[in-house]
Amino acid sequence: MSKNKIIVSIAGSELVVMTDETREYTTMLAGIIDTKVRALLASSSKITTPMACILACLDLCDENEKNKAAASRMRDEIRSYYEQNAELEAKISTLENELAAAKRKLSMLERKDELHESQN
Repeated sequence: MSKNKIIVSIAGSELVVMTDETREYTTMLAGIIDTKVRALLASSSKITTPMACILACLDLCDENEKNKAAASRMRDEIRSYYEQNAELEAKISTLENELAAAKRKLSMLERKDELHESQN
């Protein structure tokens, strides 16, 4: 895929970004960062734009790490569900085999009973 040259604006500064991603996706990401930086700048007159950018990066990195941990936990849960499902399917198969054997035995007993009754 070729690199796309995309101009984005964050906190009033225009930046040229070279990326494999689409313009829409890159602009959306820049919008998220811009919103966070502007909110931080509005929260205190003592915060400079570089400070707001660093704080926004820290916040986004924190969110990313927490999302990765949550995704890992979800993968583990799904893996556990698959394992439980396989165990239950094996139990169902065993029970179906036992049921089929019981039905065969019942049928055999019923035939013996019918034979016994017809002989009497």
